[in-house]
Amino acid sequence: MNGLRRAWEPVGLALVFAVVAAVTAMVVRREPTYSVAGTSVAMVVELVVATALIGSAVAVWRTDRAFAVLLAATAMAWLVTEWNSPVAGAGFTFGLVLYAAWAPLLAAAALRGVDGRRLDRPSALVVAVAFGSAVGVLGLVPALVYDPKAEGCAACPSNRLLVASAPGLGTTAAHVGLALAVVWTAAFVLLAPVRLAHASPARRRAVAPVLVPAAIAIALWGADAAHGSARGFVYSDPTDRVLRRAEAVALVLVATGVVVTRLRARRTRSALAQLVLDIGAAPKPGEVRAWLARSLGDPTVALLYPLDDGVWVDGDGRETSLPMAGSDRVTRVRAGGQDAFAVVHRPGLLDDPGLLKELMTTASLATEHDGLHAVRRARLDELRTSRARIVAVADAQRRELERDLHDGAQQRLIAVALAIRLARRSLSADDPELDRQLGAAEEGVREAAVELRAVAHGLFPAVLDEEGVAAALDELSEQTPRLVPGALPTGRFPSAVESAVYFAVVESLRLTTHDVTVDAVKEDGWLYLTIDSDDLTGAALLQIQDRAGAVGGEASLGDGRLRVEMPCE
Repeated sequence: MNGLRRAWEPVGLALVFAVVAAVTAMVVRREPTYSVAGTSVAMVVELVVATALIGSAVAVWRTDRAFAVLLAATAMAWLVTEWNSPVAGAGFTFGLVLYAAWAPLLAAAALRGVDGRRLDRPSALVVAVAFGSAVGVLGLVPALVYDPKAEGCAACPSNRLLVASAPGLGTTAAHVGLALAVVWTAAFVLLAPVRLAHASPARRRAVAPVLVPAAIAIALWGADAAHGSARGFVYSDPTDRVLRRAEAVALVLVATGVVVTRLRARRTRSALAQLVLDIGAAPKPGEVRAWLARSLGDPTVALLYPLDDGVWVDGDGRETSLPMAGSDRVTRVRAGGQDAFAVVHRPGLLDDPGLLKELMTTASLATEHDGLHAVRRARLDELRTSRARIVAVADAQRRELERDLHDGAQQRLIAVALAIRLARRSLSADDPELDRQLGAAEEGVREAAVELRAVAHGLFPAVLDEEGVAAALDELSEQTPRLVPGALPTGRFPSAVESAVYFAVVESLRLTTHDVTVDAVKEDGWLYLTIDSDDLTGAALLQIQDRAGAVGGEASLGDGRLRVEMPCE
């Protein structure tokens, strides 16, 4: 029912305007000399101007009915000015009261704006004074005490609001009303640029097309009031008519500004609607930001998403900082009382509440989907970083243990072997059995030292730390003939990468019985390692994948060939 009523409201508005326009045309044609228009051509211009205002009001009816009503009332009140004429018939009383009402109506509409902002205190004060002076002091008070026949206008219709004839009071009210009109129009003309100066860029783009021409039209009305203040009324002399025609031009610009603002909003909504359609094509992670930048016309747009610990990440999951709270460069969108995402943009872009509402309506699903990907990537980065730390700590511990074994236990075993040899020379010359036992003990200690050296080397070969992976694999091939080193790049790589390469080769040797061929090449900052063996299976893949993944790489197995890719810069 409400939908049907709203659909018929613009139709009713158009019918009321048609009646007002018809009465105005009739009044002007009866006696053009009494009208502000003055000629039939000027009357047609007035009707065209009012029609343009009505059309712009209908265009924004669904988005802001209050603004549309004020704009439509401005159009009709501007025509009703012509009813303050002796030939207006039954409309004469309306003309007496409302002939100056169009200016405060326009002021209220312009200060409210197409986006429906509430009036602040200065704006509300200006509008209140405007209505009080135009409708009250200039319109209603003189109408209550003005008797046209007693004033000598025998052709004038009866004043339906007449209470008592008091010409002096009516004249005083007219002078006061015109003085107030000059004051409030001057205040409006000063207030308009102040509001624009304090508005954000987005708000300024939304209100300037209407507020600026409205200020011009109201300034012209103030000039007309100042022109008529000496005689106590606004008449239809040549100056009044010139000002009226200038007002017509300004009002056409107001209507044009409303339409331009409306088209701009529709274009933005269409772009955001297209974003919804694009999302239906299963966008890749990060594409939502690019689509949103195109839709809003701001290539600097960035989408940020919150993590549970108050950290914000971008679409790639990288931790980033959020602009300061209250900044006009960031808009935080909340859902269910919590931050859903934040849009970083050029200053003031999303100050328009209508645009922000469209963004929340059309892009919420897309940003939620993109946010989940961003959070997932952030968690994966955290996991990768944590795994890299674990591997680095393990390698460091192996290095330390290798040094401890090499410089500590191994050296002590060698010292024990030397002591046994010295004792053997001193004590066993005359005792063959003791010599045999000491020799066996010396040999056992030396074998333990060799085994301990092998254990230390297996923990973390010193040559890997000192000379790099190529030298370490060459040394390993001497100890393990099944290893066949192929083409290996010279130079050093990050310690974690060298450790991962060495680990992958050792793990492959451990799980195979055939020869193992190793080749590697460095290209574009990546190290590509190939391990080839006839009986290489997937048993080694998981461990090698973990080591490669810890440095941001990956490993795959196919046709007995293990391929490992790792960033090496």
